[in-house]
Amino acid sequence: MVCDQLVDRTTGRTDTFYDGPETTHISFAEPYCPYLRKIVIETAQELAISVHERGTVVVIQGPRFSTKAESKWFSSRGWEVINMTGYPEATLARELEICYVNISLITDYDVGLEGHPEIKPVTHEEVIRVFNENNEKLRKLLFQAIPKVSGERTCICATALEGARF
Repeated sequence: MVCDQLVDRTTGRTDTFYDGPETTHISFAEPYCPYLRKIVIETAQELAISVHERGTVVVIQGPRFSTKAESKWFSSRGWEVINMTGYPEATLARELEICYVNISLITDYDVGLEGHPEIKPVTHEEVIRVFNENNEKLRKLLFQAIPKVSGERTCICATALEGARF
């Protein structure tokens, strides 16, 4: 899945380079670079790799997995992906005007899916097993997508700091 939105449910993570006297408010309406998203999606399609073009990732604190109640709540909000590592990287990249894309490798169904008794609570071992299976697809995708990235940037990332400082 190439997510287009994120929800931060973490605590205590440093998520800005601008804690000093100068106030900086960047736009984070589109947390991921639309230019990189387009390249990754098109490349996945060219390689016949199954790809969901949109999705919202909710980033949880970890290291524990979600409770059933949390997972049910996340799902009811329309958040398709749960992970522990997608924030604060996206906002820090934007503050530095660096293009950033999220490629989520789906490893398991979460425990909050009601009406699916066949879905068992996630284990670390199962996540690692499926993740390793997906790594080869990701490697192919990245090796094909990276050469398509141009040095000329017209995306929102390149000008994120314009008008952001007060």
